[in-house]
Amino acid sequence: MVSLKWGDVLSTLLPGALALFAIAPYFPPLDAYIKTPPKDISVTLGVALLIAASLVGGILEAFTRVIWERLWLIRWCRPPDILPKLNINNLDLYERGVQSSYKYVTFYANFAWAIALVFAGRLFTGDKIWPVITFVINFTLVIIFMLLLVASHIQWTYFVNYQKKVFDKEDF
Repeated sequence: MVSLKWGDVLSTLLPGALALFAIAPYFPPLDAYIKTPPKDISVTLGVALLIAASLVGGILEAFTRVIWERLWLIRWCRPPDILPKLNINNLDLYERGVQSSYKYVTFYANFAWAIALVFAGRLFTGDKIWPVITFVINFTLVIIFMLLLVASHIQWTYFVNYQKKVFDKEDF
């Protein structure tokens, strides 16, 4: 049985849903559902869209782990090696840190990648509104993208600090 926690939904499903919306113009059947949603969405279609959003969110999560975490976060703020110190008595503390801090690291980064897809989609599909409004929307998306990556970095430092204060002790 798969254990689903709020942190998993937050960090994977929500950015995945936004990314699915962003890439919809490149998949005509999906784009048709988004542009003119049916009046009665069937359970099957709803589940299919949730699965698709989860899969796209998983791809964003993989990008975060392979690129963002390894090439930026760990390089600028190395976490302590606490895995050898984990045992049955402190595993809940570790899980609490992951759910309350690390999942926000991945949420912010995954949401940033989804915003980047929205931005790219706006550039490639052509916007038919006034140039000033297009500029404001695109500029806002770039600011949100940067803000989310900074938030991810800051949240990572909180997570590393939590690990150091709670687990990186000789007597633990």
